[in-house]
Amino acid sequence: MTTHRACIHFSYQGVMFRLPASGNKDALWLKISCKPLDWQLSAVAQVLDSFSSPLPTLESLKIQVHHEDWKDEIEVTQWQEFLHPFTFVKEMTLGSKDSFRLVAPPLQELTGERATGVLPTLETLFLGVDGCQTQPSGPGKEAMEQFIGMQQLCGHPLTVHYWDSKSRIYVW
Repeated sequence: MTTHRACIHFSYQGVMFRLPASGNKDALWLKISCKPLDWQLSAVAQVLDSFSSPLPTLESLKIQVHHEDWKDEIEVTQWQEFLHPFTFVKEMTLGSKDSFRLVAPPLQELTGERATGVLPTLETLFLGVDGCQTQPSGPGKEAMEQFIGMQQLCGHPLTVHYWDSKSRIYVW
């Protein structure tokens, strides 16, 4: 069975959205050139809203953010709205320190019905790659722990894997 996945990469130059196909080809490759992260999130959200069928088949989502300067530029609700269409995603990878730092706090704010309304089928979370520590630390770690706890309380337990840069594998 083929796992349908998407990769969204945010950077200084813009945002790239990829839907890989079989082999080394992409079913869709889209680049939107704009600089502020909030514009990038908004642009991708608008494009995703225009799709009629690919999103329901997506089971894996990788978010890469490479921009250390983005701090409080994005409101929590913008990330939540961005993640909302991914209702069938079973596994999500936050593939960089910046991804973790920016996405964890909006997930923390999800409580009650909202906790299962965004990423309701999420089962597995992969954290880190790009030089990320084995175990995240700081406010992002606390935010992610609260999100994981809320998911568990709502009957949606998550398996979390952390990237171990020494062994170059994900660990539990």
